[in-house]
Amino acid sequence: MRWKECLDRGLIRSAPGAQERVPGSLESAARFLRAAEKNVVIEEYEMAHLAAYNSAFHSVRAFLYAAGYVERSHACLVTAVRYAAGDDPEVADLLNAFDKLRIARHNVQYSGSLVCEEEAAFCTRLACQAFDLARRRLG
Repeated sequence: MRWKECLDRGLIRSAPGAQERVPGSLESAARFLRAAEKNVVIEEYEMAHLAAYNSAFHSVRAFLYAAGYVERSHACLVTAVRYAAGDDPEVADLLNAFDKLRIARHNVQYSGSLVCEEEAAFCTRLACQAFDLARRRLG
């Protein structure tokens, strides 16, 4: 979705105090990352994938909060953070990878797609990278 469409539909909106939500979002990202890592170890790959997505989501959402916005759409989250980050190449790379993970998570959660060990480990590494970037920039 485009920035204006997200705004017009109320899927992204400016929110006073959004910046105060950054620490909580980072804490959630850390918890889900630990869950993803534990699920890879016990070979629960679909659960690892979902936890890794949730971790990356909270890391990306911390950037949105820092910019003073809240979301009601995972797709608009990507659009809004891309808009807020401007030409930041590190954030752009993160968003490109996160958006692919968002689509894959949808297939796992709603279509019953299976996840192999390599994919679960990859998603967990991506979540770790997202968390590290968010913590470095915002924490």
